[in-house]
Amino acid sequence: MLSPAFASRFLSLPSLFTTTRRHSLPLSAGLPTRRGPLLSRAAALSSPPPHAATDCNMSSLEDLVFDNRALKSLPIDPETQNYVRSVAGACFSRVRPTPLSNPRLVVHSPSALHLVGLSPDQLSRPGFVEYMSGNKILPGSEPASHCYCGHQFGHFSGQLGDGCAHYLGEVVGPGGQRWELQLKGSGKTPYSRFADGRKVLRSSIREFLCSEAMHYLGIPTTRAGSCITSDDTVTRDILYSGHPIQERCTVITRIAPTFIRFGSFEIFKTRDRETGRVGPSVGREDILHQLLDFVTQSYYPQVHIQEPEDRRARTALFFRDLCVRTAHLVSAWQCVGFCHGLV
Repeated sequence: MLSPAFASRFLSLPSLFTTTRRHSLPLSAGLPTRRGPLLSRAAALSSPPPHAATDCNMSSLEDLVFDNRALKSLPIDPETQNYVRSVAGACFSRVRPTPLSNPRLVVHSPSALHLVGLSPDQLSRPGFVEYMSGNKILPGSEPASHCYCGHQFGHFSGQLGDGCAHYLGEVVGPGGQRWELQLKGSGKTPYSRFADGRKVLRSSIREFLCSEAMHYLGIPTTRAGSCITSDDTVTRDILYSGHPIQERCTVITRIAPTFIRFGSFEIFKTRDRETGRVGPSVGREDILHQLLDFVTQSYYPQVHIQEPEDRRARTALFFRDLCVRTAHLVSAWQCVGFCHGLV
């Protein structure tokens, strides 16, 4: 249970969700739901899920069912030009991915792509690489980037956001579950700051393998659907030794119930005592309540059943559940020797 003193401080507005955090995790992260040995790489990444080939609910790329609830429910930046800026009063900015030259598939996870209902034959189509690299936009997709804040090196950094990632939309999978599709490494956004919006093959393969390994270890994680590289290159100093090299631009397709995170709520943060920075939407309690209601109704519906009228009590239940889930998640990481850079 939350102590009365802590609950009172947490629930006092406008300071709700403005306390210092270094976490940056999807809010939907739950408790481990399966246990067992890590499957072999061949089994984990190459074998289609059971009955995938005969599932009558599987779709072609063009027939994926998009229902982009986040964009319908949360405020969107009215500025449509893609340039780096502070984004106030919005949770998303509409922006399209930057195309790649000669994109080609490196690796994919049939079981991850099965979540959104893609049939196995779609993976060999030329259109798969075009869509999953961001060169083409899937029918029903509404590309955007998410505004969030966070802490780096122990200090509040102010606005961060999806500096190299694009929300494509939310797909309703064969079982009726909703999955957010995201491209990472897909180009500049209003949140890119001084970066180029790209990821490289080396780091993308690492993320792909780690995401799928964590899933098969029974630890909640985002899934990696595909990894696509290209002929385009960017400069990276791998060891920060003053010897930069050219590396191939690469895009990962990421899949999760949502990519809303702790930092999504920090856009409302009041002035930080150490850095003097504030969130870009400080003082916008209307949007704070809008975001909080969206998250709890979408991913924590039980708190609305338990406390349908009392927002403060409902928020306390949500916060307690979130703390427990996060504690279980981090302890599961520690059990397998995984270290997350933001916790």
